[in-house]
Amino acid sequence: MAKNQDRSEQYVRQVADELIEQIKKGVAPWQKPWKPGEQGMPENLSTGKPYTRGNSLYLMSRGIRQGHSDNRWGTYKQIEALGGHVRKGERGTKVLYYTDRARIAAKDEGGKPLKDKDGKAVYEEYKRNHPVVRQYAVFNADQTEGLKLPERSAEAPPEWQAHEKAETAIRESGVKINHIPGDQASYSLDTDRITLPERGQFASATGYYQTALHELGHASGHESRLDRKSLQEGVAAGFGSEAYAREELRAEISAMMTGQKLGVGHDGSRGAAYVDNWIKVLNKEPREIYHAAAEAEKISDYLVQPVREREAEQEKKHEELAQKYSHEAGPQISHAPSPQAKAKAQEHERDAGPDR
Repeated sequence: MAKNQDRSEQYVRQVADELIEQIKKGVAPWQKPWKPGEQGMPENLSTGKPYTRGNSLYLMSRGIRQGHSDNRWGTYKQIEALGGHVRKGERGTKVLYYTDRARIAAKDEGGKPLKDKDGKAVYEEYKRNHPVVRQYAVFNADQTEGLKLPERSAEAPPEWQAHEKAETAIRESGVKINHIPGDQASYSLDTDRITLPERGQFASATGYYQTALHELGHASGHESRLDRKSLQEGVAAGFGSEAYAREELRAEISAMMTGQKLGVGHDGSRGAAYVDNWIKVLNKEPREIYHAAAEAEKISDYLVQPVREREAEQEKKHEELAQKYSHEAGPQISHAPSPQAKAKAQEHERDAGPDR
């Protein structure tokens, strides 16, 4: 157990040190500007599921450092199962896996190991009292050959669509925004309000939404929402403190995650004032990057969930209207709505105007 703990601590220290070097150079994932559709969050190439928390952030960091253009990663076995192989000389990137499940060899009443009809050992699973952490290596799709994966579209989503999603996130958050001429962008915990420059002062609508998502990240920590300790401590300690920098780290990472999910990209220029304190914090507490990434993920999920619910509602309406137009057009070979019927349904909804 002690050896596993030591290896875990060494790994976390290595991750923190690598990110500190990127922070110094201004190229950590949340410091880099990402254009809409340019960068996707890391996901598993076999399951399609996103990597989470510190693993997600570290794989993005490694992707930047190694110059990968693909956001998909997988284990050696997963790559082989998909018909590919890791190129000779390539090295994997270690990620952490937490589990509370374990298994032991099943035995009969006499204490002998049980075997199945093929003569293989039978195992029983059980839940541990405390989760354990394991390390395993993954490889980026760019490090492989012969891998059979679906092609990815390089096109960004339509700008209007991304802006519509961002507006939904802002509206559904319930946070009031004051627009004041000037260059101030901030969130007040006392009044629970965001202050932003006038929309027309931004170089683009995308720039406006990127800034708004950062401030919404802070606002999510209000006691009526996620009740985040780092927000309260950061406000109490004030600008320039390490506590303040911790909260900024969470807000900036969450803005990157949310911007990519909604399709508005990310502007990492806001973090320049916090670089020194970020380095101090990670030098003293390397696990802080994992805590920050975990909370940033909670923030992002909190802001994006209403958008996903809205999309599900719209899709349901499109299907219902498409079914209606299909029936009006007479019998169809298939009961599934035709593309033309779906398009007509969507046009009908746009003409009707927003309903919420």
